[in-house]
Amino acid sequence: MRALTVVCALLALASGATARELSFPLAVDYSLLQAAIARQLHVAGGEGVVWEEARGCRSLVLRDLHVERSDARVRVTARGRARIGFGLFGWCLAPVGWDGYVETFARPAVGADWQLRFQDLESHVYDREWQRTTLASRLWELLRGRVEREVGNVAVDLGPPVSEARALVRASVDPGRAGPVVAALETLHPTQAAVDDEGVKVMVAVDLPATAAVEQAPEPALSPIELQKWQGALEHWDAFLVFVIKNLGSIARRGDVRDDLLDLLLTSRHQLLTVLASGPTPGVDPVRQLFLDAWEQLRAIVRRGALQGGAEDRVVRFATFLVAGDILAALDAAGPGLGIEISADGLRRLARTLEPNYEGDPVAYSEAPDAALRELFQFHEPEQPGGGPSPGTWWWPGPGAAEAADVAPPDLAAVVRRLERWVPNDSEREAYRDAVARLLSDVAERAAEVNAIEARFRPVFAHLVPTVGWQESCWRQFVEKDHRVTFLLSGSGDVGLMQVNRRVWRGFFDLEKLEWDIAYNAGAGAEILAQLLNRYGVREGRGQVENGARATYSAYNGGPDAYRRYRLARVARTERAIDVAFWKKYQAMAAGRALDFVLCIQGWSPSRTQLSVVPRAATPNSCMRSRRSSATRTIEACHISIARRPIASFV
Repeated sequence: MRALTVVCALLALASGATARELSFPLAVDYSLLQAAIARQLHVAGGEGVVWEEARGCRSLVLRDLHVERSDARVRVTARGRARIGFGLFGWCLAPVGWDGYVETFARPAVGADWQLRFQDLESHVYDREWQRTTLASRLWELLRGRVEREVGNVAVDLGPPVSEARALVRASVDPGRAGPVVAALETLHPTQAAVDDEGVKVMVAVDLPATAAVEQAPEPALSPIELQKWQGALEHWDAFLVFVIKNLGSIARRGDVRDDLLDLLLTSRHQLLTVLASGPTPGVDPVRQLFLDAWEQLRAIVRRGALQGGAEDRVVRFATFLVAGDILAALDAAGPGLGIEISADGLRRLARTLEPNYEGDPVAYSEAPDAALRELFQFHEPEQPGGGPSPGTWWWPGPGAAEAADVAPPDLAAVVRRLERWVPNDSEREAYRDAVARLLSDVAERAAEVNAIEARFRPVFAHLVPTVGWQESCWRQFVEKDHRVTFLLSGSGDVGLMQVNRRVWRGFFDLEKLEWDIAYNAGAGAEILAQLLNRYGVREGRGQVENGARATYSAYNGGPDAYRRYRLARVARTERAIDVAFWKKYQAMAAGRALDFVLCIQGWSPSRTQLSVVPRAATPNSCMRSRRSSATRTIEACHISIARRPIASFV
C-alpha cells in the first residue's frame, strides 16, 4: 500500500496547473544498512577485528552484526569479545577479557549530498546473558569511542541509485517532451530521514513544472505499424518481468518466495491478456499500469528474497533496483503532465541494475521454451507417450468400469499416432472419444506422479484433467477450417485440447508442440493443473476435496487471483457461468455420466437432483446439438470455456 499511497498523492497534487514541490519516500532496507555497517566495522566476512594493538594484547573482535528498528532510532547489535592488557617486551601483562554483546543506538540523517549517516550515538555493553556488569562497563569506557566513531563514519551513498533513476526516467520520455522532465529531475533532493519497519525512510522532494490541463482532441486509430509497436511494448514488459523474476529466483532459497514470484508472473500475464483484449488507446502507455500494478508486489518479494542476508554486492544491486524503481513509479504518477512512458529502453536500463554484465537483451521477447524458467518453478516437460498404463488405471467417461477392465488397453503410442490431426466423422466418434480418454488418463497419472499430488487428491485429479479438456475444447485438438485441418485456437491465444494460453505459459512449453502435438498439449495442461492444484487447490480442498478441483479450475481459467472465485458471492456473470458449467461437468465425469457429452455433439441438460443444486438456467448447455458430420468438425462459439475471455486483437 505504501507505493499506492504515494502514487495517489502525487496524482492529486499533479492535477493542478501550478508548479509544486512533491514529496515521496525511498526505503533504505535494514539489510543494506547492515552491509554498510559491517563493511565499516570490518565484519562483512562474519567476524572482524575492529581494533588491535600490541600484537593482540589489546583487541576488540565483533561478529553476528544485526540492524533493526528501535522506536525512532536504529539499533545495531553485535556479539563481541575484547582483551585489554599492558604490552611489555613482547609480553601481555594483566590482561582482562570480556565476551558478550555490544548495542548501539543511532538516529539516521541524510545530507544534500545524498549520504545517509548516523548521528547522536548511544552505546552499551553486556555480558553473554545480556546483563550489565561492572567489569564490562569499565572495559567499554575504553572501547566505546572506537566503536561509535566507526559507526558514525558509516555512509550509505544514495547518489548512484538516484542517478540511475534520473537516467531511467530520461529514457522513458519522448525527446521532444524531455525539457520539463529533465528540469524536474534536476530538482530532486532529500529532505529528511526517519525510521520505519522497512528500514530508514528518506523523504525525497521534486519540483514539478506547471502543467495546465489541456482538453485533447480524439486521436485517430493506430496504424498497423503503430499497432505492432503497441503490442511490442507489452511484450517488452513481459520479457522484463521474466528477466527480473529469473534473476531473483536464482538466489531465492525460500519456497514461499518462489511461489510468490510465480503468482506475480501469472497474474501479470493474465492482466496483459486483458490489455490485449481491450485494444490500444491512442496516447496511452500500455505498460504504465502493468508496471504500477506489479511494482508493489515485486518490491515486497525483493525485500524478502534478496535483501535478507547474502553477499553485499547483491544487496547493493537489488537496493539500487528498488530505489530506481520507486523513483520511476513515483514520478510516473505525474505522467499525464510530464509525458513519462515506461519504454523498452527504460525497462532495459532498470533490468541492468540487477545484472550490469548481462550480455543479452533483458527485454528481448521470445516464444522459445525457457529451461531456466521451467526449472525455477519446477515445471516438468510433458513426456512422450510410452507403453500401456498401470493396471487398473485406464479410464473412460462412461459406466461399466468392470466391463472396460476386461478389455486390454491399447498401446498409448499407437493411440497418439491415431489422434494426429484427426477430425472425426460420425462413424469415428466412439473410437475418437475412447482414444482421447486413454490419452487424458495417462497424462493425468503421469502428472500426479511427477508432481507428488497427495493420495487423497489423486481421484480428484484423475477426474479434473478430462473435465477441463471437456470444458475447454470438447476434447478437440484439431478442427477443419477452409477444408484444411488446423489446431484449435481461441481469440485470446488458447491452444488445442487443454486450451493452454501461449502468452500466459510462454517459456514453460514448446509453442509448436502445443499446437500440433495432442499428447504434448494434454501433458502440458495436466502439468499446469497439477501445479495449480498443489499451490491453490489443496488449501481449498482441506474440508472437501472436490473444492480443490473447483479452485484449481478457477485459477486455470482466470489466473492465481481467481482461485477462490468459485465460492465468492460477488462474481461477474460470465465468470460465474464458467465455474458453474465446469462444476456440473466435473460431477458428471466423477459419476461416470459424461458419455458422448465430452465431444459436445448434442445438448447436455443434467438434472439438478443428479448434479447440482444451482438453478439449471444458470448453466448454458453445450451448443452443438446436431449429429451431422459438420457438427463434429467445429467448436461452437457459445461453448462455455476459457475461449469466452475477451478476444485479443493480437495472438
